[in-house]
Amino acid sequence: MHKRNRFIFPFVLLLLCLSVIPGSHFGKSGVEIKCYPGNVSAFQGEKVILTVEVINHLSASIRPGTNHFISYHLYDEKGKLVSYDNRRFRLPRVLRRRKTTTFRLPVFFDHPQTGNYVVEFDIVNEGKFWGSVKKWKTCKIRLHLKSLFSREFKEKYLSFFCPTTNPLLDNQQYLLRMTLKNSEVFRTCEDGKKEIFGFSPGSAYPQVWIRDTATFIGYAKLFYPFDTAAKSVELFMEHQGADGEIVDWVDVSGKTDKNTVETDQESSLLLAAYELGKGNPGWFHQEIKGKKVLTRLEMALAWVWQNKRNPKYHLVYSGFTADWGDIENTYPDQRATKLSDRSTLVFSIYTQAKYIQAIDRLIKIFKHPQVTHGKKAGSIQSKRQLWKQRLNILKGQTQKHLYLKDKGYFITHIVPGAEKEKYFQMEKEMLAVGGNVEAIMAGLMDHRQIRRFLVELEKRRKKYRLRTVSFTLIPPYPGGFFSHHLMRPWSYQNGGEWDWIGARVVKALFMEGFRQEAQKYLLEIVKKNLANYCIFEWEDREGSSIGGSMFYVGAAGIIGDTIFMNCRK
Repeated sequence: MHKRNRFIFPFVLLLLCLSVIPGSHFGKSGVEIKCYPGNVSAFQGEKVILTVEVINHLSASIRPGTNHFISYHLYDEKGKLVSYDNRRFRLPRVLRRRKTTTFRLPVFFDHPQTGNYVVEFDIVNEGKFWGSVKKWKTCKIRLHLKSLFSREFKEKYLSFFCPTTNPLLDNQQYLLRMTLKNSEVFRTCEDGKKEIFGFSPGSAYPQVWIRDTATFIGYAKLFYPFDTAAKSVELFMEHQGADGEIVDWVDVSGKTDKNTVETDQESSLLLAAYELGKGNPGWFHQEIKGKKVLTRLEMALAWVWQNKRNPKYHLVYSGFTADWGDIENTYPDQRATKLSDRSTLVFSIYTQAKYIQAIDRLIKIFKHPQVTHGKKAGSIQSKRQLWKQRLNILKGQTQKHLYLKDKGYFITHIVPGAEKEKYFQMEKEMLAVGGNVEAIMAGLMDHRQIRRFLVELEKRRKKYRLRTVSFTLIPPYPGGFFSHHLMRPWSYQNGGEWDWIGARVVKALFMEGFRQEAQKYLLEIVKKNLANYCIFEWEDREGSSIGGSMFYVGAAGIIGDTIFMNCRK
């Protein structure tokens, strides 16, 4: 080898080595972001889908749930900084080390001033650093931000509007409609056209869920043709088991699944179908895969009675979840959504109350003159009597075993058998807001008991300084009781702030004549949502929404119901 080449070769080798060392001055380092499209026009709070490409040059992967998020810096048209620290968006996928990862990211913009902006998307490690400070490459788009509370939006989407004397309630209706629009799920038909398949609960859920559909279908049918709204309910009857069992969710590919620790899917189907069909009772006679809607509804409730009812207590059982939730106190991962040999079976107030409401709706359907006419009227009459007997049994047993007379509310669960006392002393001190408000709507509390419940609710709100009535457990289960990382105290289903619970409190109070309290609680929820230009799935005690979905339509539907109830004289 030539003497000169002997010196060049090691130097070239050194350069090549340095080029692959993360952070090396001679090679690429850190993380690069690219995003498309480059120009966006959107209303405040409107979902925008970005295609994001992330090139991770680091020696370690960046994983969701590790306090890494995508956020943005906002500039005016001339490049002057308007807002540096803005909304966080969850990473939907792992950013693999030394790999390029491409994904679709739903975002929205909550800046209060409309106009033209430049948005610079950046990665933030919460509490530690922004990627741009480390010289990571960001990406920019141009944004034309339009007012949500505008004539343009109203004429385009808000076909039903209930004027009130409160501008907050008026503005909330724009946000509710936007939330519903953001949650539309489309599928492509055989002719290539797209149609609405259903509505997802929120940005983190690509599927259609029955428990959420039951909460917003009454609101959705105000803005969509009956057939479009009906498809969201019919999906679950199309996938109903031969024995009557109902799945939790369905996606556009036809895939389904069920979180078996909960026992509210069949009840939710009844509640959704009743709300949908009460203005169109002929729909109950429509056939879905060879069986009438009414037949399928009764099959669903009969499945619960036959398969989830304890014959000794005459109560319906489920897994040990937090009030209304679907995460057990067993496994630290997705396995906690399924009943297993680790499961502790319980009788929860939420499960009983939902089932009671569902039976009540079935009886009302049986009573409807357009349903009972014809040759089978006698058969329907006997079915109505059977379900009325079952309803009375379930109501009596629920009040006997779950109501705490000395506390003035229903206990979250009772555990039958030898383990009862192990949990009873702890749970009797916890106020399960979700389960108790469902009990009110199930007719399990009289006026005096509801008043006592409200006194206890206010007492605990004051003690823990809670900004709304949406907190699900007051106080929550202690740290470590649940294995799942999301179930820490005051977070997620273990005492987190869920507006689809708070709005149910409002709805129940309007129904029972507590109008003043209902209006107060409604405004507390509305103010929070309008400040965010979004209805989040849940927030923790500090008001952080990181970890939950955006555009949570399950809450939006019930809030809409309460605003319309407030409009009525």
